[in-house]
Amino acid sequence: MDKVTFVISDESVNSYGKVILTDGIDTSQFERNPVMLYMHERATVVGRWENIRKEEKKLLADAVFDDSTPLGAQVKNQVEKGFLRSASGNFNIIEEKTIDGVDTITKSELFEVSIVDIPGNNNALRLYRKNGRNVLRLVSTEKVEDLRGSIIDLLGLDKDVTDNEILAEIQSLLNAPDEAEAQVNEAIKNGFIESASRAEFLTLARLTPKVFKSFLDGEERKRKKALSLAVDEAFSSRRVPYHLKGFYERIAQKIGTEDFAKLVAITPKPLKLSQLIGGKNRDGWTLADYREYAPEELKNNPKLYQHLLEQEDEAVHNGKSLEYYRKNNPEYLKEHPEVYQKLVNEI
Repeated sequence: MDKVTFVISDESVNSYGKVILTDGIDTSQFERNPVMLYMHERATVVGRWENIRKEEKKLLADAVFDDSTPLGAQVKNQVEKGFLRSASGNFNIIEEKTIDGVDTITKSELFEVSIVDIPGNNNALRLYRKNGRNVLRLVSTEKVEDLRGSIIDLLGLDKDVTDNEILAEIQSLLNAPDEAEAQVNEAIKNGFIESASRAEFLTLARLTPKVFKSFLDGEERKRKKALSLAVDEAFSSRRVPYHLKGFYERIAQKIGTEDFAKLVAITPKPLKLSQLIGGKNRDGWTLADYREYAPEELKNNPKLYQHLLEQEDEAVHNGKSLEYYRKNNPEYLKEHPEVYQKLVNEI
C-alpha cells in the first residue's frame, strides 16, 4: 500500500470552540519518536509517522503501519478499505489568546498522534495544558444540558434524576464485570491470543468490540478447521475407529489440536487381521477359525482338533435342536458339518 497522508490538525474550530494555529505547532519533540497509536491508547502502537510537514495551514503526516502485530494489521486493513480515515493529535498548550472572539492556541507542542474513528478536528482531538490536565471548556450552558440529557437517555434513567443518581448509576456500570476482559481471557485460553499481547487486545475489545468479535470468529473458524483435519488424519491412520469418530471430535474440541495430536500419537494402531492370523496368539479361536485361517495346525495337532470339537459339542448340547438351527442359524450347520451329522443322528 502507498503511504497514506493524514491531516493531523488544521485551523478550523474544534469541538472545544478553539483554533490551533498551525504555524505555532512545535513538532520537534514528537519527530524524535513519532509513534502511531490507536485511539490514543499507549499500549497500542500500530506504526509510526513520517514526513511530518505544514502545508496550507495544515499539519500533515504520512502513516507507516506495523502489520507484524494483529492490531497493526487490522488498522492498516481498515485504513486501506476506507473504514478508518481520520487522525487525531494531542497537544500541550503553551500560549492561548482570544482572536476575533475565538479562543486561539497560538503556540503548542505536538506530543502524540493516533489513528481514530472520529476526525480530530470534530470531537476526537484532545488538548492538554502545560501541566498535562485536560482542557474541556464547553462553549455554552446549553451544551452542558444537552450532554446531561444524552447521558440520562443513554443510561435509561428518568428525566428528573439527580446528578448524584447519575453518578451512582455510572459507578455501578464501572463496577460491573468487564465483558471485554472476559472475552480476551477466553481467547488466550483457547490459544487465539498470546499472553504478551493481552493489553493490546483488551484495548481493541473495549474500543471496537465488533472488530474484536470478527477477529474471534475468524480464529474460531480456523480452530474448528484444524480440529476437523486432525480428527480426519487420525481416522485415516486407523488410530480412530469409525464408530468412535464423533466421540473423538468432541474430545478434540475440549482439549485442542495440540493435545489431541499428542493423544493420537500414543494411541496404538489396531492389529490387522493378517497380523492376528500370522501371530501365535490363538486365544478365543473356534474350530471354524482354525479351519479358515490355520487348517494345517488342525491336521498336525489331533488333540487340538478333538478339544475344539468337544467345545462345538457343548454348544450343540445346550438345548438347541436341528430344527432350531434350520430356522435360526442355517449358516452354522453349513460351516460345521460334523455338528449337523451329530444332530441328525440324535433324531
